[in-house]
Amino acid sequence: SFDLDAQFLVSQGYSVLQPNYRGSVGRGREFQHAILEDWGGGEQEDIAAGGRWLGARNSVDEDRLAVFGISYGGYSAYCQLTMHPEIWAAGVAWVGMTDLELLYEESMPHFQAVLEQQLGDPEENAEFYRERSPITHVEEIRAPIFIVHGVNDPRCPISQARTFRDELLDLGWEAGEHGEFEYEELTEEGHGSSDMDQKVRSFDLVSGFLERRL
Repeated sequence: SFDLDAQFLVSQGYSVLQPNYRGSVGRGREFQHAILEDWGGGEQEDIAAGGRWLGARNSVDEDRLAVFGISYGGYSAYCQLTMHPEIWAAGVAWVGMTDLELLYEESMPHFQAVLEQQLGDPEENAEFYRERSPITHVEEIRAPIFIVHGVNDPRCPISQARTFRDELLDLGWEAGEHGEFEYEELTEEGHGSSDMDQKVRSFDLVSGFLERRL
């Protein structure tokens, strides 16, 4: 189906791959359920495989591959840059999750129930929650990352972005257009926005980062 973000990137001259990784629909129940209790595992291997496949194509510059995602895609962008850092030259993580334990603690009850369904009990599976959290592997990141998050996000609190930002700062990374990472808090947004002016601003932010970094 039509995807506005993908179409925008294509209009800017980028090649776009949207992998149908494990957990997606269209390939049966077993494929769709393969992600249960495996966040940050097999589906991230699928995305990484897509990146390697792209890099091997003659029409693509393997030194200029970027990963971009929103919501769970934002979590995937964080995972790719920390767990598969050798593939990517840059990444954009938009309203993504970075610390699954903190996410559970700060979530409303109905979101906690979703996390328990997807990841198991947070106390019994505490080590798993930590292992599959990008924040745990932050020292592995190599490529510049653009962190974008809405301040009023009820689904994925702004603390997820701030925690990762603070870890990068503790590692000595400098923020800003000339630093190792860039950071933007959207004060009028929650978990995304359908407002057209805010959409245009979002495209402006992404295209500016990619132009600078790729």
